[in-house]
Amino acid sequence: MTANYQPGTGDVGQLYFKQRRFPRAASSGRKSRAWHIMTVLAIVGAALLLWAQPVAAASTITEFKVPSPGVPQGIAAGSDGALWFTLFYDNEVGRVTTKGAVSVFRLNTQNSATYITAGNDGALWLTLLNDVGGSTTNQIGRLTTGGKLTTFRVPKASYIWDITSGPDGNLYFTDGASRVWRVTKSGKFTAFPFTDSTGGYPYQIASGPDGNLWFTDRAGLIVKMTTAGKFTTFKVPRSNGSTDDIAAGPDGNLWFTFDGTDSTSKIGRITPAGVITEFSFPSPSNDYLYLSGIAAGPDGNLWFTYEDFTTNASAIGRITTSGAITLTPTPTASSLPTDITAGPDRAMWFTEDSSKVGRITTS
Repeated sequence: MTANYQPGTGDVGQLYFKQRRFPRAASSGRKSRAWHIMTVLAIVGAALLLWAQPVAAASTITEFKVPSPGVPQGIAAGSDGALWFTLFYDNEVGRVTTKGAVSVFRLNTQNSATYITAGNDGALWLTLLNDVGGSTTNQIGRLTTGGKLTTFRVPKASYIWDITSGPDGNLYFTDGASRVWRVTKSGKFTAFPFTDSTGGYPYQIASGPDGNLWFTDRAGLIVKMTTAGKFTTFKVPRSNGSTDDIAAGPDGNLWFTFDGTDSTSKIGRITPAGVITEFSFPSPSNDYLYLSGIAAGPDGNLWFTYEDFTTNASAIGRITTSGAITLTPTPTASSLPTDITAGPDRAMWFTEDSSKVGRITTS
């Protein structure tokens, strides 16, 4: 493969500051004048000390241009301290440093790089999709941080999508042809058939805090899967919408996004026992929200991508484990943010359909 290097240029979002408020000191006529003077000086000194402290700031977004005709899609932190992302509709992957320097690598395959995850072997693993229904030429790729790609051909007709590193050290990926697959690092595949009322469409997948795999099914299901292939399904209590991404949260639960063409769009939380709680958005009730990615942040919150197709508003969202939602607009309007992950710099990094990769601060 070859690499084309191009430094990123930062489009920085607006920065806001929170105001500090200081309590007013109480006074007493019985106090001595010296005591009053000492009290005033103490208050002034404390105020000056507080004023000199760093002021808390809202999240700031910086975007970096990707020099490729491909569409930035999946993103993951690599063992080299950089972020790696796929370029959908093209056989390329990208790499961006925490300083914003972007490189694009041409892969020695004709398949489209779709989603990506970090393996416990120090390499990146990605799904390589031949975007033709019933394709038999889909591949799983192992990409070293030095740029060496090894591919393994999926042995059955499939429509592969998301991939994650499993609790047993293997890789697991979803297949729209009603399956979840396991692949070892030596390229041995095992298929686990999964069906629902519509046939079965496993979509996004993550490792859970309970030692199981968890994935979304487009029929509005959250599914728990053991490494032996046993499935337990949980129905999201919404009739109009589809479950999208899923991630392990800092609270021991799983968090997921739920797309809808109206007010059914939610952020969801599911416990390992299957108890589901949903959280609504601060948006008009008739908006169609595209909530493609979610990931845990270093600040103890969940971060997700947000696109309002009714107003063409793009944002990165943060939700606390108690359900409070904050949205930060992207500098590029209608940028269609897609996937998101935590970086080694305590920031969250995300991909955008507008040929950019973004960084948002978490504190």
